[in-house]
Amino acid sequence: MNANVEKGIVAVLNEALVGQHIREATSADPLPTNIQLVIVQCENVEHVVGPLHRATVKVMIGTPAFDASVPEHNHTSGRVRDAALAWQTESPAATFDAVAGIEWRGCHVKSVGLDFPENTWRTTIELTVGLATS
Repeated sequence: MNANVEKGIVAVLNEALVGQHIREATSADPLPTNIQLVIVQCENVEHVVGPLHRATVKVMIGTPAFDASVPEHNHTSGRVRDAALAWQTESPAATFDAVAGIEWRGCHVKSVGLDFPENTWRTTIELTVGLATS
C-alpha cells in the first residue's frame, strides 16, 4: 500500500507543480544528484479501524547547493507546502484515488523542516494522510 500512496501523491503534485521533477521514494530509477528533485516517501500505513488507514508521508525537496540558489529552493518548497496545506481543505481525491486505487479521506501537515545534508538544501514536509480501502 505504501508504494500506491506514493504514486497517488506524486500524481497530485504533478498537477500542482507542472514541470517539476517529482518521484516516488520506492522508484528503482537512478537518483539524479544535479537537479532539484521532489521525493515522496510513504514511511508507513497504519490500519485504524474497519476500512480506515492512516499514512505517514514525507515530501522532501532537495536542491543542489552548487547548482541552484536558496531563493530557488525556497520557491519550490513554498509551492509544495502551499499545495499540501490546500489538501487540508481542498481534497485532491479524484486524482489520488484514480492513481493509487485507495480513497483519499483527508490530510494534515504535521511539520515542515529545513536542513543542509551533503551540500543540498532539503526541506521535508511531513503529512498524515487519511485513507480508506473498499
